[in-house]
Amino acid sequence: MTHYRDTYACIRLDYIQDNVETLYQKVHKPFMAIIKANAYGHGYQQVANVLKDNPHISMFGVATLKEAIDLRNIGIQQDILVLGAIPIEDLDLVIRYDITLSLFSKDYMDEIQRLYHHHQPVKVHIKIDTGMNRIGIKSKKEFEDILSHCQNSIFQVDGVFTHFATADDPLQKEAYHRQIEMFYDVIGNHTFRYIHCQNSAAMMYHHDERSNLGRIGIAMYGIDPSGEECDELKQVMSLYTRVAMIKKVKKGERIGYGHTYTALEDEYIATLPIGYADGLIRANQGRQVYIAGHYYPIVGRICMDQMMVKVDENVHLHDRVEIFGEHISLARMAKELSTIPYEIVCLVSERVERIYQK
Repeated sequence: MTHYRDTYACIRLDYIQDNVETLYQKVHKPFMAIIKANAYGHGYQQVANVLKDNPHISMFGVATLKEAIDLRNIGIQQDILVLGAIPIEDLDLVIRYDITLSLFSKDYMDEIQRLYHHHQPVKVHIKIDTGMNRIGIKSKKEFEDILSHCQNSIFQVDGVFTHFATADDPLQKEAYHRQIEMFYDVIGNHTFRYIHCQNSAAMMYHHDERSNLGRIGIAMYGIDPSGEECDELKQVMSLYTRVAMIKKVKKGERIGYGHTYTALEDEYIATLPIGYADGLIRANQGRQVYIAGHYYPIVGRICMDQMMVKVDENVHLHDRVEIFGEHISLARMAKELSTIPYEIVCLVSERVERIYQK
């Protein structure tokens, strides 16, 4: 296989299977595998293919209709739920590809009914908003109203669900409990094929008997939902590049756009072929990378395609550079950037080659 760049992401597909098994041993219920956003940057096709025969995966969850159709086109047979809204004019594609929709408002339901002209039912999961205030119905009355309209209509209600805002935060357990209580109060004694509210965080930190399907997302990729270091899960993605050039600069010389770094002494500067177009945003300036057993600081502004690192005589041309991986965890990197690991992996751009290992 031809490799066009020295910048690449290593994806351990066996770690995905291990993480699924780890969570299954906690909750002992089937999962909806969340592979939206190109499987959180890991590559939807490879992740879906490694999961399609996993006995714990009953469904797949995506964010857009295109993601759902892409899964069908690579042979995924399980039910696929689009978690967000779709353009109503694409309803024909929903039927053609046997996609399940989130039904989140009476207005949305009315729009679907207005455009429907098929024999097959529209499969839906009703979304209840219990505190996120994104999409979803907000009261028991709305829920009962939608359920009554769905009876003997074009809709086949296969499930009901909600999403937690604070399941990953030990300081906000009260908010979590308010949401779960509201969820079960709204659905009352109704039964459904799927009742799901447990995301990765809820499965890892809370207990719920009535939910019969877990939505496994960030934990599947080996990242603790809280953003903390985690020994239970295996981080699936690592990001690497290689040293392209090393030069010696004199004390007082400046580095990069805006000359934001000045050499304090005669220094070795290594240039790496990775930049913000690869997803390594400029906020990484001042952080460290790992080369040949040592940590080295990023100096100067990160460019679109390249960045500079202050090194020493231990670093050589073509040495491998770890951006994140075994020695720099995503949890550590996220804390240093005041963000969450989700954002870091989702930002790794498509031009970064993914190398898959088992």
